[in-house]
Amino acid sequence: MSDQEKSSDKKDEVSPGGSVIHRHGELENPGWRPPAEQGIFAEEVSKHFEELFPGRETLVYHEMVSDLVHIDVNIMKTTPEKDYYVIYTTGMSDLPMALPDGIKGRDDLQYAELFMFLPGDWNPGKEFTISSDMPYKYFWPIQMIKFLARFPHEYKTWLGWGHTIPNGADYEPILEGSEMSGMALLELDENFSPLVTESGKKVRLYMLMPVTRAEMEYKLEHGMSALSDKFSENNLPLVIDMFRKSVV
Repeated sequence: MSDQEKSSDKKDEVSPGGSVIHRHGELENPGWRPPAEQGIFAEEVSKHFEELFPGRETLVYHEMVSDLVHIDVNIMKTTPEKDYYVIYTTGMSDLPMALPDGIKGRDDLQYAELFMFLPGDWNPGKEFTISSDMPYKYFWPIQMIKFLARFPHEYKTWLGWGHTIPNGADYEPILEGSEMSGMALLELDENFSPLVTESGKKVRLYMLMPVTRAEMEYKLEHGMSALSDKFSENNLPLVIDMFRKSVV
């Protein structure tokens, strides 16, 4: 798996668009590493989402056994006026991410949580019944967001705006019949992110957007700002559509 980022480190492999390419192989099994702390900013993150999306019932997909960090997935249900789900993580920000040398001093990029907007026909199941036994077409967002929330801590790296993560080295489709074969990290306006905690820490809230192989390759060639312009030109909806057409 690889993720791409902007960096000033010239020793790294850099794409024509200026993105540093990191290639991550299989991890050796280090054994179980129980989290040192749990839910440090969870209450503040949840309050922030409740203020952004008021009047929604929220259920939590709790992680039963955790390694390194305890990742819960919070699911905010649809409303009659806004027929989409909001899902977000808590626990990713329990540990700081490992920033590269070029931005080591950027304390405002060390902590993050992830979120997605899912269509109203997504079926998350009922509280305490959400599990990996669900049909994959419904379970994949939970699997994906948990995997990516743990990813920077597992690989001692970081995730930030503009990073793209292919679904395996061969860009496998996330869902059968879909062109989406990876995820991009986007950030909304300053009212959304970062969240400034009571302790003064800044927690970035990154939106996950499924992207096609062509879009990821375009980003590597031209940079994330150019891909963002393509998204804007094509009025890319914030609510995920796994069967949309590529914008490039």
